[in-house]
Amino acid sequence: MLLTKKYEFNKVYPLDKKVVWNLLSDTDRLNRFIGLFPVNFSNVTKDEKNIFYRDALAKVAGMVPLKWKEYPFEWVKDEYYDVKRDYYDGPLKQFIGGVELKEVDGGTNVRLYAEFTPRNVLGILAIPFTGVKSMHNTMKYVDEYLSHNHDESKSGMIPTNYKKPSVNISKLTRLEKLLKRYPMDDKILHFLHEYLLTESNQDVAEMRPYQLAKKWKVDEKRVLKLFLYATKVGILNLSWNLICPNCRVSKNEYTSLSQLQEQFHCDLCGVNYDANFDQYVELYFTVHPSIRSSYSQAYCVGGPMITPHINVQKVIKNKSKGSLKLPTDEKNMRMRILESNEIVMIQYNEEVNNENCKLIYLDTGWKSSSIEVGFQTKTLSIVNDSQKDIVVVIEEVETRTDVVTAAEVTAMQEFRDLFSSEILSPGQQVGIENVTILFSDLLGSTSMYESVGDAHAYGKVKRHFDFLTEWISKNSGSVVKTIGDAVMAVFYQPEDALKAAIDIQNYVSIFNEEKGENITLKIGLFNGPAIVVNSNDRLDYFGRTVNIAARIQAESQGNDIVIEEQLIEREQIKTVLTERNITPFTAKLKGISCSMKLIRIT
Repeated sequence: MLLTKKYEFNKVYPLDKKVVWNLLSDTDRLNRFIGLFPVNFSNVTKDEKNIFYRDALAKVAGMVPLKWKEYPFEWVKDEYYDVKRDYYDGPLKQFIGGVELKEVDGGTNVRLYAEFTPRNVLGILAIPFTGVKSMHNTMKYVDEYLSHNHDESKSGMIPTNYKKPSVNISKLTRLEKLLKRYPMDDKILHFLHEYLLTESNQDVAEMRPYQLAKKWKVDEKRVLKLFLYATKVGILNLSWNLICPNCRVSKNEYTSLSQLQEQFHCDLCGVNYDANFDQYVELYFTVHPSIRSSYSQAYCVGGPMITPHINVQKVIKNKSKGSLKLPTDEKNMRMRILESNEIVMIQYNEEVNNENCKLIYLDTGWKSSSIEVGFQTKTLSIVNDSQKDIVVVIEEVETRTDVVTAAEVTAMQEFRDLFSSEILSPGQQVGIENVTILFSDLLGSTSMYESVGDAHAYGKVKRHFDFLTEWISKNSGSVVKTIGDAVMAVFYQPEDALKAAIDIQNYVSIFNEEKGENITLKIGLFNGPAIVVNSNDRLDYFGRTVNIAARIQAESQGNDIVIEEQLIEREQIKTVLTERNITPFTAKLKGISCSMKLIRIT
């Protein structure tokens, strides 16, 4: 039997530990830099110990096939990660390796460690030229980042080793001129132009506007709008991804909303989910193939940065114990078993002062559905008393805020105007957990038709529709439809809907003066779940939230706004309502079984 070869490299870098973690835990990007090959991964499978793995297949030098079992990464955020791979054939039998970070005087000590078990003599010869070389290249990756960081013009740049892409500059420039018809920021357009010219094929295949806005230090909504305009003129393409709500990893990709399935399956979590616009459907963009090539190849599917909401991930063998380090930031956390999806909520209690808390896992699941920890609690002891190995994670409960959800973008007027053909397939319906519906109506419109006649009255109504659309659009909302002289609008955030309502009531007097009108508007809004459907080749919203919003609007008396009382508990709403006159009242709404507590804003 050939002996396992062990290697270890250490180096101190004058960098913060979190910076180094963010650099090295992005294993997909790291593996591309150090010269590893793209990999095709299978769905989740289980071994004889009931632990899951993925079959991985790659071609060394583009020719020699290499197949192995990729087991789950284990890590503690900002501290370490490692992985085990068992090879089916080839020169290697097994690889175990990872990264460990420690704060030291002067920065962070980076420790790389690896164990290579060769299968034959060829494996012994190959280890220095493949495995050890990759370890050297990993250190080189941090070295290059550090050199960039010392140059202010390149600060924060991630090292790359790909060839300069071939870009159709003339077509890109011509299409950028077409963007001038839209209201946009030239500075952001410059950032996009440079990004398309310089970034890798992988990066331009999966562009997320909010992440790029953070990188460019600009307003995220402006970036999103520019991406929509750029898609309309043919610089970019839309891509819709179904995201598992637990592991929060992309499962399916579609080029149109009409292709969405109402249910999808996550093999890692072992659960079927209904497609939901709020959390499960993400929009990102890819460069148009006429501008330059792009492709999304996987170099890693299990590294920490793939699931950044997971702080700790650890394999605990059956009939054994394990210790998990509890995150210190005191966010809302939960513990979950991968694949079986069994959850324990972690609740902070200042009266708990134990440094260690204990949980037991049985064949029937967790013995408790929640656990209380104190601010001094450092670890969770897990007793796996079941017959199977388990993968335990500690993860943040809150969803990511750096992705563009379908619920958000379909509520934007720009999206509905530019991509009116983006609808669901006939008969399909998708849920939204939270959406805000606004209804407006003209006070005294019946008498107006009687006094000025239908044609003249319609002109007044049409002009007031344009006025409403302007302020709804400026506040990240969109008009869903008009009903007689009423407007139904949708917003992703209730504070945006309230801002739009306030702007409308503030500026209606100016509208009346400029247009020679004398209209008075009634406005009401309500936040809650809804169903999105395809109606008359447009996205429409139905359900109790829509009905209540219409009934609340009926409580408006004109020159006011009516909302549900519960909304004023939101901090963002409180900010919007600063120095506003509010009057609480209770109303019995038509078709609603119980009275509702409402607020009138004047």
